[in-house]
Amino acid sequence: MASLSEDDYICPVCCEIFKNPVFLSCSHSFCKECLQQFWRTKKTQECPVCRRRSSKPDPPPNLALRNLCESFLKERNERRSSGSEEICSLHSEKLKLFCLEDKQPVCLVCFTSQKHVNHTVRPIDEVIPSYKEELKTALKSLQEKLKHKEKMKGEFEKTVRHIKSQAERTERQIKQQFEKLHQFLRDEEEATITALREEEEQKKQMMKEKLEEMNRHISALSHTIKDMEEMMKASDVCFLKEFPVSMERVQISSQPDPQTPSGALIHVPRYLGNLPFRVWKRCRTSSRTWLKGWFDLHKINRAKENLKLESISC
Repeated sequence: MASLSEDDYICPVCCEIFKNPVFLSCSHSFCKECLQQFWRTKKTQECPVCRRRSSKPDPPPNLALRNLCESFLKERNERRSSGSEEICSLHSEKLKLFCLEDKQPVCLVCFTSQKHVNHTVRPIDEVIPSYKEELKTALKSLQEKLKHKEKMKGEFEKTVRHIKSQAERTERQIKQQFEKLHQFLRDEEEATITALREEEEQKKQMMKEKLEEMNRHISALSHTIKDMEEMMKASDVCFLKEFPVSMERVQISSQPDPQTPSGALIHVPRYLGNLPFRVWKRCRTSSRTWLKGWFDLHKINRAKENLKLESISC
């Protein structure tokens, strides 16, 4: 592990120390989550480094690299906690200088080595203030971004709650409006059936009177027939005496039969003919006031919604 530098433990995708590393058939290794995210973005299973396609949707873990990374992190943490990072790992000298090209602390021996030829170096205590100021500025920017994002998150959560409240309120209003329509249809149904029953009673009463008249005719005719049959059995003298009266009764009984009155049947088209249109027409006529109230309420609700949206956006 001593022959490896920190760069050997860096994932090429996230540029951080490997976490749960996996390796492809091309021998390149990546964090498992980094690779999966890369594949989801690219929508193709290829190596992020060499672009070679992988035949395995779930690459095997690189256990050896994972162990090396864990050991490296443990060793680095121990160095930081003991303060040994202030000593050059190559020359065991104190790290007093900072290489501006390589962006890393160096010792005096490092500075004179071939690796740092023509490099600009400064004492660490000189570069620390400017770098700390730069980091402080970057940190402040990140803190402001965090604060802004938390504020936006709060606004989003508030909007979600408002959407839920808006949907529930709108659902109640829809049910109320449709209940009014249903009630109007029920009232129209009841009124139409009531009119039908009234006409039924009128027509039945009219036919009842015609039936009573027909019963009277039948009764009178039955009596006349019975009397004629009795007269046929009488003596000749009696028959001749009663004949003129009997013929007169026959003439009276031969009057035309009562006729079925015009319009005796229920006028069905009056109730069923073009029923939806007639109901809609009455609905339109009788609901103008209701519609005006509905539109007024709609305008009020729109104004309230706009105010709420303005308060949310603020």
